[in-house]
Amino acid sequence: MISSSSSFKEILTSARALVQEDLLRTEGLISTIATTAPQGVNTRMEQLVHRKGKRIRSTLLCLIARSGEISPDADRIAHSCAGLELLHLASLVHDDIIDNTDVRRGVRTAHKEWGNKIAVLIGDYILSQAMRCVINEKDRAIPEILSNAANDLIAGEIMELDDSGNMNLSYERYIKIIQNKTASLVEASARMGAIFAGFSSEMVNTCGKMGAHFGLAFQIIDDLLDYGIGAEDLDKAKFTDIANGLITLPVIFYFEVCSPTEKEYMRTLISRASEPKVPEEIIRLLTQQDCFEKTKKEAMDYLDSALSIAKSLPESKFSETLELFFSSMSERTN
Repeated sequence: MISSSSSFKEILTSARALVQEDLLRTEGLISTIATTAPQGVNTRMEQLVHRKGKRIRSTLLCLIARSGEISPDADRIAHSCAGLELLHLASLVHDDIIDNTDVRRGVRTAHKEWGNKIAVLIGDYILSQAMRCVINEKDRAIPEILSNAANDLIAGEIMELDDSGNMNLSYERYIKIIQNKTASLVEASARMGAIFAGFSSEMVNTCGKMGAHFGLAFQIIDDLLDYGIGAEDLDKAKFTDIANGLITLPVIFYFEVCSPTEKEYMRTLISRASEPKVPEEIIRLLTQQDCFEKTKKEAMDYLDSALSIAKSLPESKFSETLELFFSSMSERTN
């Protein structure tokens, strides 16, 4: 029995159990795509798809799809979920190359295992398969939604690279980046789920906003976890973002209140973020100015917006679980 006092991990586990049949069908589809891939691709792709993540996006899609008054087509749900998960996986493969990440989900990343060239091409193949998952979808809005999410995701990654090391990054630019690179895929999940639920076009758009708000909160909390704030058992090394020159909300808030001298000192620290004890000094300064608390509040505001929309969905065990899912996100530890 889950309740408002349950942890995010417990609620996510219960949510996945509630839509287990849809997720199992999705996993079977993804596995088939991997095993039937061309020689040289298949074994590598199998390794990657077996490193399962939290399946947050597909779980969200399924909960919304099952919260309507009609019984949606399970096969259509599975193909859309597979498209989402493969698109997300392709982005992780490419992100790890860009960030030179050594470990993902407890194992060596694709580029460390097979080299950059193979990893890029494997990521490209997975991306193409994500699009193929919805190629036969009878509602043409579905492939358009997934394609738009892919476009936004890639544009967001480019924006983030363009602004790497930009100490004058504005709040508005930061939100635009994470809207594209993270929230766009969550928004797509919610939109597709709403279509399968049989909701009106207006409600589909509203659910899209709900997904976008949740996605923004998710990324802001993820940025906090990168500093080790509230983190437990992360599937990647802490301080990865700041060591790669990525300026996130805590630093943006710090630069809004610090003196020119303090700003210059922080700039120096960030440029040395990979050195021993420097991340701890950065954290100390950010804590002094309540930057982590301000960042947490920002995430909570977006979560509240998502939650208010979730409460407008038809009452069911699926929408109730969705509300708990959103409520518990603020306490996510990995």
